[in-house]
Amino acid sequence: MTFLAGLLALPADTPPFAWFDADGLVAARLEPGQGRAAAASWEAWRDGRTPQWSGPDLGAAAREHRLGDDQRLICGAAADEAASFRLAGLLWAAAAGQSPAWRHVWDLVPATAAALDGDLRAALAAGGWTRRPFALWGAADAEPIWAARTELKRGEQGDLPPGAWLLGEDFWWGAGVTMAPGAVVDARRGPVVLDRGCDIAPHTLLEGPLYLGPGCRVKAGARLYGESSFGIGNRLAGEIGESTFGDFANKQHEGFIGHAVLGSWTNLGAMTTCSDLKNNYGTVRVDLGDGQVDTGQRFVGLLAGDHVKTAIGTLFNTGTCVGFASNIFGSGMPPKHVPAFSWGGNPGGPGYGVEQAIATASVVMGRRQCRFLAAHRALFEMLAPPA
Repeated sequence: MTFLAGLLALPADTPPFAWFDADGLVAARLEPGQGRAAAASWEAWRDGRTPQWSGPDLGAAAREHRLGDDQRLICGAAADEAASFRLAGLLWAAAAGQSPAWRHVWDLVPATAAALDGDLRAALAAGGWTRRPFALWGAADAEPIWAARTELKRGEQGDLPPGAWLLGEDFWWGAGVTMAPGAVVDARRGPVVLDRGCDIAPHTLLEGPLYLGPGCRVKAGARLYGESSFGIGNRLAGEIGESTFGDFANKQHEGFIGHAVLGSWTNLGAMTTCSDLKNNYGTVRVDLGDGQVDTGQRFVGLLAGDHVKTAIGTLFNTGTCVGFASNIFGSGMPPKHVPAFSWGGNPGGPGYGVEQAIATASVVMGRRQCRFLAAHRALFEMLAPPA
């Protein structure tokens, strides 16, 4: 949020620039013609018509500055040397001397606490917010649960129903939140934020730092531990810790999920459980499809793309990566890398037909009053492996 605020606060006469780290483009300000050209070249790379995308082209006369060991700032020719150095200083200050972009999906979990605290403070200062989630369109005959404006108020013990308990003071909730007796909100280690319309069942633990998106339902007996963030309309049960879920993710039954990142529209069958710590306490290696990478982290759990489904009793090894629209079932643990559109999840097994996956996704999204659009179909078709 601090970096974004820094970008938005740049002067109106800021010259065109592009900021890169070791993995590619981080941020850019472009003139309209440059923006259209950059988008066209990116689409050519995406469609396989060019071998790589090097980012926006600011011309041969552009100036380059190094920002740290693996970052560089390219300023358009319109900026003189003094203006270029001034811009580099502003951007570097906004990013607090670090790259503002997460380089890997497993970086999300360790960054959750700081991001949640920063977003909360910014939201309180602004008096609330309205969210327009990416790739979600509500049904034509219903108002989406994310459509209304969220305005948070501080919750105190006297606001909770009899039998519910608040530990600490950093508790915030929106309109329409319901909480049953036996619920415990533990805000001693960080803020607990319940967005509009959350439903908290009896005998549940909500430990901060924690954010629950609008319309989330926490089922009886659930234990949600800190440094966790959940999107719109999640259904949550069992034990979950230090994890980030997208929108409309379902983990409605017992089982442990920790240090995990789950995409939207995932559905975990009863007792689905992941390991997030190796027996030798070493750093976890993850395979995203290009070979194993040492994360440098001791705790990494399940990394699952959008529309992943698991059967009852599914077990995942430490740092397992499951690709988009995969359906996991069968005996034994799946391999640590499961490609997109896998059926079963075992090496050499059949693929999940794209038309079958599309039909399932359409039903799933419709049950949550969301429309499956032509753009969603195009995404499925683009991500599906060659026939």
